[in-house]
Amino acid sequence: MEEITKTTAVQSGKVKQLTFLQTTDIHGQVLTHPEFFWENNRPVFRNAGGMSRIATLFKQVKKENPGNVLAVDCGDCFQGSAVAALSEGEALIPIMNKIGYDVAIPGNWEVVYGPQQLMNLTKKYNYPIICSNMYWGDEGVSSGPSLFPPFFIKVVGGVRVGFIGYNDPYTKLRQAPSYHEGIQFSKPEASIPKLVDILRNKHKCDIVMMLAHLGLAQQVHLAKQPQAAGIDFLFGGDTHERTYEPIYGGLCPVVEAGSFGSFVGRLDLFVESGKIKDYNYELKIVEESLYPEDPAVKVTVQKERDPFRPVIERKLGETKKYLYRYSVLETPMDNMITDAVKAAANVDIGISNGFRFCPPIAPGPITLEHLYSMLPTIANLKRGTVTGKQLWDWMEQELETVFSTDITKRVGGWVVRVSGMHVVMTINNPKGKRVQSITVNGEPIQMDKDYTVAACDREGEPLNIICRIKKVKNVEVLDIDNYKAVEIFLEKNPVIDYDIEGRVKATDADGMVLSQLPGTTYGFR
Repeated sequence: MEEITKTTAVQSGKVKQLTFLQTTDIHGQVLTHPEFFWENNRPVFRNAGGMSRIATLFKQVKKENPGNVLAVDCGDCFQGSAVAALSEGEALIPIMNKIGYDVAIPGNWEVVYGPQQLMNLTKKYNYPIICSNMYWGDEGVSSGPSLFPPFFIKVVGGVRVGFIGYNDPYTKLRQAPSYHEGIQFSKPEASIPKLVDILRNKHKCDIVMMLAHLGLAQQVHLAKQPQAAGIDFLFGGDTHERTYEPIYGGLCPVVEAGSFGSFVGRLDLFVESGKIKDYNYELKIVEESLYPEDPAVKVTVQKERDPFRPVIERKLGETKKYLYRYSVLETPMDNMITDAVKAAANVDIGISNGFRFCPPIAPGPITLEHLYSMLPTIANLKRGTVTGKQLWDWMEQELETVFSTDITKRVGGWVVRVSGMHVVMTINNPKGKRVQSITVNGEPIQMDKDYTVAACDREGEPLNIICRIKKVKNVEVLDIDNYKAVEIFLEKNPVIDYDIEGRVKATDADGMVLSQLPGTTYGFR
């Protein structure tokens, strides 16, 4: 981009300053909450987020650059909290509508309440929802009617801005089959060139922005592909990564604005004669001390939350230390959950997915509201028998989906969580050779020995699959669900004290692994 002096150029009227504000992966977190930061090689917790504080930030920026601000959200908005789950996403709509967004895309968790509710909810927003790669059709259908418009155009400051949007094409692998029945996904590369051409040449857009919910590694990879030519900037989501500076190693810069409403990405573009001359990007932390609550949004949040408070504020137990996620290999929060699954199902190994959602829980009470943030849905536990060889091969495949050298094969969350099982692995080894050792309840795994395992039953999945382990024997769906399992565990252990225990260790990682994006200047903090 050509060198210009921003202040002088804008003041002279030659250059238009357009400001973009981005949120992503709010996951239904409407209140201010503890947030995890990595500082001086250790975790630090400060209060951040809250929809009423985001509203204040938005208003401040819109006042600073009136008429030239566009606010976007990159998905996973109405799943991940008690008020979201108990209202099937309805409680988030009036809150988001109060804040002043211009356009948004769905994320992979937006399908959690089923196709019909997905469409019901997205029609209630007072701003457009776009997605360029979701369409109606049965498995194997190459195309069908689109769920959402493939693009959106808005003129700001005399500049025509076009948006295209993409949800994770691997959603069908990541989510329970019933969530997305009748919905198909295409890969972004299949339609980007066509849509860019339509926006640039037919609709005469000066700027083309991409909103994506693919994960940071996938987004950086996509920005390097020839199909991304013509994209000016990529706002990403899904992996909850925090880019304080854009990652630029391809055809367009890529950013991701954290999660839980704790962060807002601010991008200022300086445009002259329809061309971007320069830009400035800043990841703003929505700290409690910096942004007072917007009164109108605070009232709306209270109104939507109040009907559920008598239920969700019930205390289940206490924690002595912060319960948090964010670590790729293992987390204190999931150590507790998998211990609860193991105990409730009376098995050798308790298993849970490597979920990313749920802000940290501060030392003190653990409530039902916290439990709704920890686990996406209430699901019965499923128990079965597998061999040591099945466990070994399964763990190899799970590690491949997290650390594959082929970025396009990195699917899903972080490393699967386990109780009763310890794994030593090497991240940078090739596929199928990462696992170095496995012990089950303190004993080296035996390939021909049978072990009992338990995890959540995924609605619509074949009976003989447990957390992607195939051909499981002696399978039974238990009468107890995952929520009840945690409640019973906390009744028996009313004060817990969890930390990182080394359930999954990497021989080639020193300390906590906080990102799946090696090989760039990016580092999580």
